[in-house]
Amino acid sequence: MNLTKIIRIVSLTVFLVCTAAIIVYLISSAKEKQTNEDVRDLKNNGTKVAEVLDEYAGVYAENHDTIGWLKIDGTAIDYVVMYAPDEIEKYLRTDFYGNHATGGCLFVDEYCDIDTSDNLIIYGHNMHNGTMFADLLKYASEDFGLEHSTIHFDTIYEKHDYELVAAIYTDLDGDEETGFRYYEYVGANDEESFEKYCDFIEKNRLYDTGVTLRPGDRILTLSTCSYHSDDGRFILVARRLD
Repeated sequence: MNLTKIIRIVSLTVFLVCTAAIIVYLISSAKEKQTNEDVRDLKNNGTKVAEVLDEYAGVYAENHDTIGWLKIDGTAIDYVVMYAPDEIEKYLRTDFYGNHATGGCLFVDEYCDIDTSDNLIIYGHNMHNGTMFADLLKYASEDFGLEHSTIHFDTIYEKHDYELVAAIYTDLDGDEETGFRYYEYVGANDEESFEKYCDFIEKNRLYDTGVTLRPGDRILTLSTCSYHSDDGRFILVARRLD
């Protein structure tokens, strides 16, 4: 077998493998998008559950890990939010129905308490197909952030709106100037830690929103991957309006 023929065979093999990978990705992506649509259809379906808002009763009845719903106008973010504190990162690669899914679900940090934490942290993947928290990166633009400063996050028990405080690029492990460990802050345990958190925000926010945190605020932090560094993250910080 001559060299030219070997090269052709190798090239064809690589082409077929790449094509198969693309097909698998497209099928998986379409399936995950359909799953998200199916979950949305569970809202307002007439199901009744004690203490749960009627809008989300059908979702909760299907999966008791449901804790709320996140929606941001001007983005594709309109998803159920899960909470499984006894199974760390359960929904990192698992969909609402318990099946493997690259995009997983949005989920609340296991160290947060939905009723008592001053800071609720929600994680989601930055998916290349535009789903989950991919659109969070739109907030790197000041114009977009100021125009879409309201974030809607309902728990299954109460409806709430939040206003944007800051958009921040950070890293998982770094010093306080560039990589504050925001994921360890779930509430104002004391005045010093709250001031430290606020100082991090003021030093690292991408632009001035005109909104600052005050003691006693209920905070919402949305977190996704960013590719400005190996362990980069992009986060939004918002304060509850009511």
